Amino acid sequence: MSALAAVKISGIIDHALARLTTSATVGVDQTLSPEGISPLGVAKWVNRAVTTPNPLAVAIGYSTLTLSIRPPTKTSRVFKVTVKLVLPTLEQTSASTMTGIQPAPTKAYDCTCIMEFMLPERSTLAERQTLYSSIASLFVRTINASDASPTDATGSPLEVAVTTFENVY
Repeated sequence: MSALAAVKISGIIDHALARLTTSATVGVDQTLSPEGISPLGVAKWVNRAVTTPNPLAVAIGYSTLTLSIRPPTKTSRVFKVTVKLVLPTLEQTSASTMTGIQPAPTKAYDCTCIMEFMLPERSTLAERQTLYSSIASLFVRTINASDASPTDATGSPLEVAVTTFENVY
């Protein structure tokens, strides 16, 4: 279990936040292409490529990113920015029919992340940038100063909660 301890965040992280991949030669393993914008204003991107996360490139197996911005209303003077990432996993199929034809793949489950930002219309650009940087710092292990020297470990409980289901105690 992760201890209930200090979580260090940084509102001064550069907005071009970059992390190293686990590959010495590949920077990304998925490219999400624009799908369109719904009548409700939800933009959608999907991964149609035949890649490791999507080996068959069938529609039910597409990784999907959606983004929407709801403007303030008379009753709520807040912008609501919602982003959702869905990474589906397909069932393993085999040619078990008499004809030897492999059945169409089916979805086993989705791994999903939904983030919502509630941003008052009175908030300043600097305040919104600080919020964005603070959220981004929850996803990094070490925050470096601009001279590239490590300055602090973040101590964020987010990574272990997501990767190993480790709870805070």
